[in-house]
Amino acid sequence: MPLPGPEVFDEVQRLVRNLIEMNAILRNREHCSIRLVLNPDRMVIKEAQRTFTYLNLYGYLTDAVIVNRIFPDDLEGGYFGAWLGHQRRHLEQVREGFAPVPVLTSRYFEEEVVGSAMLDRLGEELFEGRAAEQMLHTELAQELSMEGGVATLRLPIPFTEKAEIDLKKVGDELIVSVGGEKRTIILPSALADHRPSGASFEGGTLKVTFDDVRSARPQHERV
Repeated sequence: MPLPGPEVFDEVQRLVRNLIEMNAILRNREHCSIRLVLNPDRMVIKEAQRTFTYLNLYGYLTDAVIVNRIFPDDLEGGYFGAWLGHQRRHLEQVREGFAPVPVLTSRYFEEEVVGSAMLDRLGEELFEGRAAEQMLHTELAQELSMEGGVATLRLPIPFTEKAEIDLKKVGDELIVSVGGEKRTIILPSALADHRPSGASFEGGTLKVTFDDVRSARPQHERV
């Protein structure tokens, strides 16, 4: 079988250079951000949270979360009343899980959002007079790094200076409780066999380390 010619290797090198340049563009938080779009459905929310964690892992900024297809309040008590209640609870989960990233909401329109006119209506409701290109959040909501088999999660907690912080890992969920506040973080599959091994709180930032499950350390940490 003949070896590929030099033009093939040139194309591979060009692809690698383009990927490196694209990575630099996406990680430039002054000029680039990502917005996650989801429906208020439990499984969709979990997948969006997982994507959110991966984006933070690679240093990509998410400056807003958009929740669309929300039923209007006038459905209260009607045929879709129960669905409306479910959506309200799921919307609270979105605000809890993605805090402090802004959450923008859009109602379920009477027709499909197709074409410039409907997109204008959607934009007007989402951004409420703000420019759509305006950066809505400039800091990583959480930072996850992995080195030497140990993962480290840094989570800013601006609403408290001194508090008892409780951590619990259930499956792929890390549940962080501070007083009456609770936040659920969906961890990437790479941490499926890891458990919290240490935690510290300093300067308004919670730092959690994870070791491989074979380390046999406690799954429950208190700071």
